[in-house]
Amino acid sequence: MRPANLALPPLLRATTFRLALSYLGIFTVSAVALLALVSWSTSVFIEWQVQETVEVEATGLSEQYKERGIQGLAEIIGNRASQDIERRAVYLLMAPDGSRIAGNLFGWPKDDSDASGWVRFPIERVGDGRLSTEVLARTYVMPQDYRLLVGRSLHDTMRVKSAINRALGWGLALTVLLGIVGGYFTSRHMLTRVEAMSRTARRIVGGDMTSRMKLSGTHDEFDQLATSFNEMMDEIERLVDGMRMVTDNIAHDLRTPLNRLRSRIEVALLGEGSADDLRRVLEETVVEADNLLATFKALLAIGNAESGQRLHSFEPLDPAQITADVVELYEPLAEEAGVAISCHTDRDLTVDGDRHLMFQALANLVDNAVKYTPAGGRVAVTVAGTEDGGTEITVADSGPGIPEDARERVLDRFVRLDSTRTTPGNGLGLSLVKAVARLHGGALSLGDNAPGLRVCLRLPAAVKG
Repeated sequence: MRPANLALPPLLRATTFRLALSYLGIFTVSAVALLALVSWSTSVFIEWQVQETVEVEATGLSEQYKERGIQGLAEIIGNRASQDIERRAVYLLMAPDGSRIAGNLFGWPKDDSDASGWVRFPIERVGDGRLSTEVLARTYVMPQDYRLLVGRSLHDTMRVKSAINRALGWGLALTVLLGIVGGYFTSRHMLTRVEAMSRTARRIVGGDMTSRMKLSGTHDEFDQLATSFNEMMDEIERLVDGMRMVTDNIAHDLRTPLNRLRSRIEVALLGEGSADDLRRVLEETVVEADNLLATFKALLAIGNAESGQRLHSFEPLDPAQITADVVELYEPLAEEAGVAISCHTDRDLTVDGDRHLMFQALANLVDNAVKYTPAGGRVAVTVAGTEDGGTEITVADSGPGIPEDARERVLDRFVRLDSTRTTPGNGLGLSLVKAVARLHGGALSLGDNAPGLRVCLRLPAAVKG
């Protein structure tokens, strides 16, 4: 039988917990290095103090020797050695022949001293169960080959050093323990938030497009991620609703012309009409087909604008020149309809955009204005700069206008206020303009021209490279 796989608990698999352990490991190594440095520095400092004490004591003995000679020096060493029962201080005065004159050592240490006369050697401490300890001493060669050794036991020094090392060790252990506990609770907190986000994502995958990430209110990275995710879901939901609306509108708006087209062709095939009748049927069929193609072409243009696929074709544009070209294109149509059209533009304006989509959007605005303005009316097109360096393109007409409560609705696809559908069109013109404005970082607004409609397209200033 194959052994069962031992899966780690989710908390131990969490990236935050592993990251916390990694930082804890780095901190532990750094702390150990720091503690080692502190321990070494403490040891060096204490030994320096011991050396200072030995040298001061040796200096005092040297002055006694100068005043009282060898006998006086031996007497002082004997008194000090007899008073120091625990042998904290170490003395030894030896004659030229190697015999011991005074002191609490019974023989010269075998370890060689360094160039400065310092030597280390072990001794047995009295009163500690004859435990050995280390002595740091200095040797001196006196006149007539007398030798003197003055030292201090490092027992107290080692006890202080050991106490410091224990304190540092316990501090390090406590730090590691707190780091593990802190990493555990931090990882648990973050894992809880990540799991909440995962549950929301799974609900969305399951079809609940209304689910959103909850914000904690701390404005941290998770809140920023949740905000961006919610904004993305709002946009996706808007696009899905738009697609659903497009599908419904296509089924509603295209079913009738397609049925009419099919019926007309069937009647022509079943009837025995003349060649002129058949030609008329074919001409009407071509017109219906052109209308259907125009509708699909408009839907494709809106889709391209909303998807952002044309961003790569952005270039600096002169909005005044594009607007003037559009007005020039529609002047014959306006003249034929008995509508006066005028164009006033500011110069030295620049926007970043797609020339084809910009031209198509402005053409839709001017086309709508001319189409819905009665004979004898007027259409005024203006291009002006804004205070923030942007551009404002306004198309104002003297037609029937749009009621204020319907101005937002007419920007949706396939929405036409002409319920009888007597005016040519597919209800996609303003939707395309709105999509183009959004693609270019601008905004489209509808207002009252008293009488008539005033459409304003605002575009941001071009980014200087």
